[in-house]
Amino acid sequence: MNSDNQRNAAKEDIVRLKSNPKVYGVVMRCWHDPEDIPFPEDVMVDPLLRPLKHGEVGVSFYPGGKREILQESELQLVDRMYQPGDLLKKSIDNPRAGIVTSIDVKGRLEHTISGEEIPGWKGTDDVECSFEVDMGDYVVYNDWVGQIVEIFDEAVVELSSEQLVRLPELSARLAVGQRGNNIIPHSVSGVQNLFGFLLGNGRTNAQDTVIAVKRTVLAIAWLAINQSLTSAEAATRNRPQRFWYGSDLSKLTLVRRRAEQAMRVGDRVLLKNPNQSPATVHGREGDPAGSVTVRDLVVTETHTMVNVLWQDGTRDLLDCKETIPYVNPDEYDCWPGDHVIWKSEDGQRTAVVQSVNAVERTAQVRFDDTGATELVSVLELDPHGVSDWSAVAPHEEMGLHRGDCVFIHPEGSSNGVEKPMVPKIGELEGWVREMTMDPNGMVIGWRNEMIGLGNAIAEHRGRDPSVEEGKIRRPQKGHPSLHWFGEVTDLRLDGTVEVMFPDGISVNLPLERLTRLYDGLEQLQEMWGDDGSDSQDDESEHVHGDHIQFWAMDEEEDPSEVPALSPPAPCDTTDPETMRAQMEFFERLKTDTMNPSGDVEDSPDALPSDDVQAERSSNGELPWKRFDILPSAPPDHAFHASTPAQTSRTFLARLSKEYKILASSLPDTILVRAYEDRTDLLRSLIIGPENTPYEDAPFVIDWQLDSNFPHSPPIAHFLSWTNGNGRVNPNLYEEGKVCLSILGTWTGDKSESWSASRSSLLQAFVSIQGLVLVKEPWYCEPAYEKLRGTEEGAVNSRLYSEKAFVLSRNFVRRALEIPLGGLEGEIDWFYYKRGLLRKVVTDARSLIEKSKTDTSEADGDRAIPRLTGGGIIALERTLTKLQTLLDAHRSS
Repeated sequence: MNSDNQRNAAKEDIVRLKSNPKVYGVVMRCWHDPEDIPFPEDVMVDPLLRPLKHGEVGVSFYPGGKREILQESELQLVDRMYQPGDLLKKSIDNPRAGIVTSIDVKGRLEHTISGEEIPGWKGTDDVECSFEVDMGDYVVYNDWVGQIVEIFDEAVVELSSEQLVRLPELSARLAVGQRGNNIIPHSVSGVQNLFGFLLGNGRTNAQDTVIAVKRTVLAIAWLAINQSLTSAEAATRNRPQRFWYGSDLSKLTLVRRRAEQAMRVGDRVLLKNPNQSPATVHGREGDPAGSVTVRDLVVTETHTMVNVLWQDGTRDLLDCKETIPYVNPDEYDCWPGDHVIWKSEDGQRTAVVQSVNAVERTAQVRFDDTGATELVSVLELDPHGVSDWSAVAPHEEMGLHRGDCVFIHPEGSSNGVEKPMVPKIGELEGWVREMTMDPNGMVIGWRNEMIGLGNAIAEHRGRDPSVEEGKIRRPQKGHPSLHWFGEVTDLRLDGTVEVMFPDGISVNLPLERLTRLYDGLEQLQEMWGDDGSDSQDDESEHVHGDHIQFWAMDEEEDPSEVPALSPPAPCDTTDPETMRAQMEFFERLKTDTMNPSGDVEDSPDALPSDDVQAERSSNGELPWKRFDILPSAPPDHAFHASTPAQTSRTFLARLSKEYKILASSLPDTILVRAYEDRTDLLRSLIIGPENTPYEDAPFVIDWQLDSNFPHSPPIAHFLSWTNGNGRVNPNLYEEGKVCLSILGTWTGDKSESWSASRSSLLQAFVSIQGLVLVKEPWYCEPAYEKLRGTEEGAVNSRLYSEKAFVLSRNFVRRALEIPLGGLEGEIDWFYYKRGLLRKVVTDARSLIEKSKTDTSEADGDRAIPRLTGGGIIALERTLTKLQTLLDAHRSS
């Protein structure tokens, strides 16, 4: 199950040992997973938590739960756990991807206690879940949709002595058929008190068996109300209670999505025809727990067939083992039926995707305003509805996805937002977010209240009929009472959405009549950061090593020895002493950093490149200054409107040293401007390095130094000119954030972080040019670095580099059309007088011609060996405008 250049295992895969085919397991972790587990091996309590080496996977075997890290080559794939909406491919190196529209799962079953096998494969129509409800299930009551967020169970356990006891506990920990010496918790006072049975000590090796489990108390978070009600009707539907038990359970209706109805390995099920099921009997009628008949079966193996919609619009029914999960999708990926926004310099239009050519990165889309179908580049499409695709609007999202749960608004009404945006509703009640564990590890709050209810029910079991549970209802086919809520099952080419009601009836509805349910557990994951998208630093998306030479600032203190800093005392800029200090500061700078001719001196370590050296005037002067101090900061500076930093003598002294380094050591392709009236601001212009997707493109970053500088790093704001078509680099966000450990925007190693004694502004500037604007920017994300050298990494890197190249050509146009304050002359010199604009246009046209006539990628040493059809379409739009600028300059 392994090859040298690609991955084969994926999370939740069902596998078995090649050396022992009767031993099955579930893959829990893979070497190529984005997250890194930060546990050193000497402190781990779980063997699966150590960092994985290339080709390794972590597997949990069943039954028994043994957890082990193995090589992929030691495992055989049995089944893949897809659900509607998942993405897949037939092979990693094939750009075409598919989306799962539905699944058909069959399973092999055996009795949970006796192990007796049920002949043949059984499907969903043959079985039902042995648990009425489970964690995360949706339920409906009185026009409200709620979600089960906690469960109190009551289990019947057969001890090794064949005696039965009831075990009430909070959680869904146990399932019928589980065996072991950890079934009964160490603290067993509840069991003793309820049944007068003293378990005693010395049961370490006792093999207890779970023979029955029932849900006795449910904690339900009520998320949202029926959107088809009038305001007057909704006002009469009060939010239901949080705890449900006893006969009240029969008032609930269970609503399960298709994915939750499918069998999974380890599930406990019952045959709908009990006469076909083996049974075991446990206990005696006179025992406190009575006798128990067990007909529960466990799913030991599954076989999944998936219905797939490919990007080109074709459909397939495939064995899941013929596919691989598509876990690192391209940000421009879309499928037929998806709602998208087509963006250009002249505006944006909404459209519905008809088909996608993944190889050429083009799409046929039907525009909503005209109904016309046109061929466009996917690089001009936004399938996510936000300028930065990783961001998520708080209450709206673009379109809908298969598997989403939705509310249906009445005919003639709408969801209240502009198409193709769709609102999401689902207010997670405050009590769900409360802490329920005190510092001593004791359960408190609503969970403690739930424990009290569950224990009381268990204590009265068999003596008080009122504690007996009612049967939770299931939707009846053809019954329209729930035709205001459903699951998205497909997206149509005309923009409508196929929705299946809880009773199995399907309808096509316009997008504007639907509102998405915001899942409660999804909200909790976002609150806890379990989804890995911690907004603090987005640690999965940053350069993870600023291994650039640093320039020691010898007189500065070691930051480890500097006490916690508070802002310096306010510095009154009208104070004569302060004004005199600032005047002295700039006079000294002019003397120290400028020669008599007024030009920046060149140090031997920072000589210009040969082509620039040749362009010196006869007296040796360069036609531009790499570092200069201008009288005032331009109004278009990102931090111009901010309150100026309160500078001090220490601040100015350090700034003087920084300026000296910048004046002598900047490379030719980095220009920096400082300002006399705002010593806390700078602006840098970085020209993209040769043989990268960014070659010859201008990258402008505005900087601010706060009052604690140099003890705090400079603050960067990147001027992104992508027109909302995605990031030009994983570390350069569209909203301006620059992710680099030296800037404190990502928590890297201490040695890579900003240090007052070791770091400098020059280091920050050079780090961006050398570590961010690189030949293969896709690998700038640590999660993807491990895929370097694999087919998957090569494909994704090539697509990302093409996007970066096309977007960065537009940066040239933007810099020339809208002059940058303080850099107008330099931009003009670089692109017009030096001929860089002519080179950009010529190089791009040559690449387009080569891509049209030679489809090979033989020139593999080039950052962009060829372009796809979609890349050509997008680039030609930009080239038309660049050519216009070039022609206008020639005629002027």
